[in-house]
Amino acid sequence: MHFNIGTWMVIISWLFFCLSCGMLTFSLKKNKFRLLNGVLGNSALLLLGVAVSFTIMYSQIYFLERALIIAAVIIIVPLALLYFSMGFLLLWNAAIVWRKESHSLGNMLTLIIGICLILSPLFSRVVRSFLSPYVTSLLFGLIGIVVFYFVFWLGNFITSFLITRLFRPRWDKKYIIVLGSGLIGGSRVSPLLASRIMKAKEFGEQQFQKNGLRPLIIFSGGQGPDEKLPEGQAMKDYGLAHGMQDFTLIAETKSKNTYQNMLFSKQILEEKQIDLKAGLFATSDYHTFRAAGYARYVGLDIDGIGAKTSKFFIPNAFLREYIAILMNHKFFHLSMLSILVIIDIFASWGFNVK
Repeated sequence: MHFNIGTWMVIISWLFFCLSCGMLTFSLKKNKFRLLNGVLGNSALLLLGVAVSFTIMYSQIYFLERALIIAAVIIIVPLALLYFSMGFLLLWNAAIVWRKESHSLGNMLTLIIGICLILSPLFSRVVRSFLSPYVTSLLFGLIGIVVFYFVFWLGNFITSFLITRLFRPRWDKKYIIVLGSGLIGGSRVSPLLASRIMKAKEFGEQQFQKNGLRPLIIFSGGQGPDEKLPEGQAMKDYGLAHGMQDFTLIAETKSKNTYQNMLFSKQILEEKQIDLKAGLFATSDYHTFRAAGYARYVGLDIDGIGAKTSKFFIPNAFLREYIAILMNHKFFHLSMLSILVIIDIFASWGFNVK
């Protein structure tokens, strides 16, 4: 059988797509909560697009070629509009967050990024008017590398998170760890924290209806300097006041962060001789990815269930989680960025010498 170059390109592209899918499947079995899954998932999507495009191009079927062009337009046009309007969309979101949330630095991320995007053309003009063409080219090349690097990993983070949402936990859990957050006025459970408690309650009740197994609930959270009681105790009181009397509820009151939430909850489970693998943790949906990393770090190989976040807060919450994940691996990312920057500097220097 004779294969021309077009046939080989189609075959090879589909083989690479299958290979990326196999690697993604293997990676997910090892750990559903890691950025590598996003890299492999995005690679699989890209290779699928390439394979479909090659297949249609070399099939020479007219209506399929037209369909491919239409599909490309449907995908590219919204992405282009989103790209050019991103700065204003982020400022609009920042205005909503400003009205409804506290004015902390963590809640101002969309404001800061939105302002940077809108002012970037002005910044470019000012720089070009003061610096030489070589220095300007080098500077914007470095900025481009840094921006591309962070956008690349942001895309992988979003894809990784979306992949985790495809999985549903089994109805065989013996415990649920509910992660704490700050109390309103130092004593009252916030709407965000209440949603985490109700998520655990919902899962526990559904599981009980299916197999008669009601999980132990651990409310995990210590007492901050501005709080009148530990978060774990406030969460337990809230659960009892909202229909959780049939559950066994435990307040873990020493932890100060997500890492300690997992660590001290694990100690309680070990004292009660409960199977560490037969559980879940409950938190806000945007927080499940990072929290799962801490769970595995302390030896809890468990997944998370996420309570829904207010739509207006999603961009800010995801950016904050993304930055926190990068900071957890700051040595790796600083090393990679340094290598890319050094390569760009030497490449620019070599081009300028020529």
